[in-house]
Amino acid sequence: MAEQEEKKQIDIIRHSLSHVMAAAVKELWPQAQLGVGPAIESGFYYDIDFGSEQISDEVLPQIEKKMKEMIDQGLGFKKSEVDIETALKKEEDRGAIYKKELIEELKEEGKTAVSYYSLGDFEDLCAGPHVQSTKEIDKDAFKLTKLAGAYWRGDEKNKMLQRIYGVAFGSKEDLEHYLNLLEEAEKRDHRKLGQELELFIFDDEVGQGLPLWLPKGALLRHLVMTFAFNTYLERGYEPVSTPHIASLKLWQHSGHLDFYKENLYNPFGIEDEEYMIKPMNCPFHLQMYKAKKKSYRDLPI
Repeated sequence: MAEQEEKKQIDIIRHSLSHVMAAAVKELWPQAQLGVGPAIESGFYYDIDFGSEQISDEVLPQIEKKMKEMIDQGLGFKKSEVDIETALKKEEDRGAIYKKELIEELKEEGKTAVSYYSLGDFEDLCAGPHVQSTKEIDKDAFKLTKLAGAYWRGDEKNKMLQRIYGVAFGSKEDLEHYLNLLEEAEKRDHRKLGQELELFIFDDEVGQGLPLWLPKGALLRHLVMTFAFNTYLERGYEPVSTPHIASLKLWQHSGHLDFYKENLYNPFGIEDEEYMIKPMNCPFHLQMYKAKKKSYRDLPI
């Protein structure tokens, strides 16, 4: 129970830090439009539209410095409830297109009010929770790590925003331990070792994440796959094989399209049919299973 409470508190700190980061960004780039900023495993992020300006990793120390200045001020997080129509008008007056969209969606769901949290002069649409004050945040226990692109709401039809990632822990020692683990993992990165050991190469013209297996790597890959295949057979599994793509109808039926769309490849058309590269095999296996009547005597399969 104590461990669960500790994790819950760290998650609240991480969420609060995403709010502090948004406040710092708005102070440094007043024209920036804010998207969403949740806590995630090991840290937090915030999706931000900087307009025509494209920032780089070089500005992360600048944002981090501003965040620490705010933390030092011991600012309090103050919550307020606002009725939905007032909130829509507020965001419309600010020109906050992303926040306005979120509120419109909440209105469609039947919500009649939303919550805001203020931090000094900064106010943000947010469900919370947050710490009571930035005094509860250890300014030496977080670090902004990287920038990445992210489509608004995970939809490739929407604008690409810039996502700022940070990591945060309960103490400076925990942060340093985590950063050290990342550094060690980088040394053992398969992409780095694979090329150093001449197992495979990557080529920009072929595409990102598409390895070209060299002789040593191709042989190693074959040996591993053969070992795995023989192990399956020895343990009673039966082999099947499925295509690498399937009709969009299958992924709609399985729920993948609704629940994991941001992690799937975009659909593409073949002869008036929409297809998608498979994220996993199980929908194919279900189709094979139901193609023929089964008895309980057949189980397990």
